[in-house]
Amino acid sequence: MHQDFAIKLMIGLGLLTAALFAVVGSADQGIAVIAGAGLGLFNYHWLYQGAVRFFEAAESGGVKGGSWMIMAVLRLGFLAAGLALLTRMGLAPVGLVAGLSVPVISQVVWTTRKAFNRSAQVRG
Repeated sequence: MHQDFAIKLMIGLGLLTAALFAVVGSADQGIAVIAGAGLGLFNYHWLYQGAVRFFEAAESGGVKGGSWMIMAVLRLGFLAAGLALLTRMGLAPVGLVAGLSVPVISQVVWTTRKAFNRSAQVRG
């Protein structure tokens, strides 16, 4: 399983959560979930790419200086600015929080699936 599956899982879970919030709550909450999930997905992708570059550099002995730390601070700053902008636009905070949690829940599902697939291959 590659990152592609995780991205698809996040998009699907985000849309499902947004639909649930729109039906049970309001359309505004559904939109907030989509905005939060989009921000979380962008953050996840940026984090994933940074980790790949960091570990590739570590394998070749090229990790020097603090450029990876600068990128981490930039990513965190972008996430905070995005959240500030979305809340200033008046999006429902509960929907934003639910949307931002979508990547975390997706990663738990993805990691669990990988672990069960790996253990099934060892047993079988």
